[in-house]
Amino acid sequence: MQKFRCDAPKMFSKPEVAVVEEKITADEPGRVRYKTTYWPAMLFRDYSSMTLYPGQEIAVVGRQGITLLVRSL
Repeated sequence: MQKFRCDAPKMFSKPEVAVVEEKITADEPGRVRYKTTYWPAMLFRDYSSMTLYPGQEIAVVGRQGITLLVRSL
């Protein structure tokens, strides 16, 4: 039987700017516009106590699978 394995996060060498499209909280991932495309996004673990709101510019610090890991600027 094969076990489910979660992709390990891949961190970017430097943060890149994106814009929140759907609110992101510690409990709920959201969506961001990054490099002309929409991506699912969740808060990076060190920033999980904040909320990011639509229209807010944020930093993309990495990705896990197809989900971007984000934090405030």
